Amino acid sequence: MKRLSRRPEQIETLNFHAAVDVPAPGEQRRVSDPARVGATVAQFEAGLRDSLQSPSRIRGWVSDQLFGLVAADLGGCKLVKQEDAGVLFYEDDVKLPDWRLTLLSDKNILVEVKAEDDNHPRVSKLRLAEVARLKRYAELNDCPLYIAVHWVAISMWTLVPIDDYVRFGDHFEIGLQTAFKRNHMCSLLSDRMLGLKPPLEFRLTMEAVPEEDGATEIEGEPEEVGTRKLSLVTTAVHMFAGGEEMVDKSETALVWFLLQHARWPCEERMEVAGDGVWEMVFTMAPEQSHAEQGFDIIGALSELYTRMFYTGTTSLEDETTKLSIDVEPGTLPRLVPTDLKSDRLPLWHLRIDPSAPAAVGDE
Repeated sequence: MKRLSRRPEQIETLNFHAAVDVPAPGEQRRVSDPARVGATVAQFEAGLRDSLQSPSRIRGWVSDQLFGLVAADLGGCKLVKQEDAGVLFYEDDVKLPDWRLTLLSDKNILVEVKAEDDNHPRVSKLRLAEVARLKRYAELNDCPLYIAVHWVAISMWTLVPIDDYVRFGDHFEIGLQTAFKRNHMCSLLSDRMLGLKPPLEFRLTMEAVPEEDGATEIEGEPEEVGTRKLSLVTTAVHMFAGGEEMVDKSETALVWFLLQHARWPCEERMEVAGDGVWEMVFTMAPEQSHAEQGFDIIGALSELYTRMFYTGTTSLEDETTKLSIDVEPGTLPRLVPTDLKSDRLPLWHLRIDPSAPAAVGDE
């Protein structure tokens, strides 16, 4: 899948100018008149500053854009089109959903994206009027409507039909557990859970050198070093999965990607590997392993992509530094191929299908 090249500095600036430049009756100045252009620029700057000062608006916008990137990258779509853009003329009261997806089956679906960014997410809610307007738009387009929820705190996604939301008083809602039971990310978009044998390890081998050589100094690690200062240079890098060293390029690329973005917690330690030789070891493993089944789940592909996105757009202080990442679709299929055959790195690709809706009163 390819990304359509746009020229936002040309076409979209004209769209903005046309939308906000409303001349008085009888206005004869050209649209390029400096005063009119200046007024448009001032409105753009004021609107941009207002949006950038609203963390919730930024989070919602980012989740919206992120879903499009995820849908394009997973490989389950022929076309991913932003739906809530451009001019719309209507008779009935409607709300444009965020995305239109053409699946590999040639079926079209509409998707509204919601971000739930509580630290302990439990439920996703929709207003009654919003649901009615979204449904009316879907009916006019003869397309099923789905809600994609970004559970921000856990970097995970669910995709459920609008009818899986249940009315409670003045709103519709769906709980986190039900959303994951009904999740269509795998069945429609080709998402999947990835399993492998833990742990993952990244080892840096370092040797002591004379300080005048300009190598990096470290102090006091490990305990045997005491308080002496050492100048070290990295002489080798090794990656392991399940105790096996990765030697193939595709193996090392995948393990490095997982080390950076997987959900497993990471520990680091310094080890003495010989006379004047040390190893800095980074180890990732699940908090509770399932050795009896031969693998542990390290995350869904959509989850891994989401963590990669936030690594590239967020600072260590959790501040947004970019609104998107410059990555072409196809990153996940290249890094996590379904046809990887390796005795050193056996992978489990789990497709999780949605459960049938429960009968009234069963939940």
